[in-house]
Amino acid sequence: MKNVLAISGGVDSVVLLDMVAREEVTGLNLQDCVVAHFDHGIRAESGGDAEFVRHLAEKYGLEFFVKRANLGKNASEELARSKRYEFLRAVAAGGKIITAHHQDDLIETVLINLIRGTGWRGLAPFWSDDVLRPLLDKSKAEIVAYAIKNNLKWVEDQTNYQPKYLRNRVRDIVTRLTGQQRQRLVNLYKKQVKLRAEIEQILIDNNNYYHLANSEQLSTNQLAKLPENVALEILRKTTHEKLTMPQLKRLLKTLKTAKSGDLIQPGGGLRAGIYKGQITVSSLV
Repeated sequence: MKNVLAISGGVDSVVLLDMVAREEVTGLNLQDCVVAHFDHGIRAESGGDAEFVRHLAEKYGLEFFVKRANLGKNASEELARSKRYEFLRAVAAGGKIITAHHQDDLIETVLINLIRGTGWRGLAPFWSDDVLRPLLDKSKAEIVAYAIKNNLKWVEDQTNYQPKYLRNRVRDIVTRLTGQQRQRLVNLYKKQVKLRAEIEQILIDNNNYYHLANSEQLSTNQLAKLPENVALEILRKTTHEKLTMPQLKRLLKTLKTAKSGDLIQPGGGLRAGIYKGQITVSSLV
């Protein structure tokens, strides 16, 4: 079983690949890795990025996997992310995915989740057992400095500068944070990760709730009988954590009065269908 290095061709992932090759990432051996690149098809020139990454994989002697999705220039960040991880998990086939997310990405995600009102879980993002993020303790500045010092080459994704994406607008805010403000947000993240792990364990220890949270189908009667906070946790798991807390609350309220045959679009690219009291959640795409 191989580890999958998710390489976009940007400076972050290029540095990740080089650090693994130089054995500067604890627990990762280059010979146990493959390179995977997902071409969203959002930019006309994205095919060139795929070729760049192909040559990188050859340089480091690694097997290369690529997929082009043709999502189009109007694709949402959420759809692009979902399709990317769908591809990476298919390549990993049960193995680990290694991404180049760094400290700035972490802070941006925490701020975005606060803006979107995702609740306490939004303060503990990047929660996936099959994804490793070894660069979370490094800032963007440190990563760029490493790339320059080691004469690395990378490609620039122009969508990273388009203000229509919320993350790009938040990124501008992050660049103006003081070191003390950055550290406070990182500390908040660490506290929430611990809290999140404890709550996850409580759900696992309670077999009834855990079964419901991991069931492909729920019933409206089951949800109606649960305490609201528990019902929201179960819906959060059932919707693959794609909904904000306000969206989850609206969905729960709607489900309690839904009739057989109703179709609900709660957001996050999802659809909830009700048939004879059973709830089935699926993707719109």
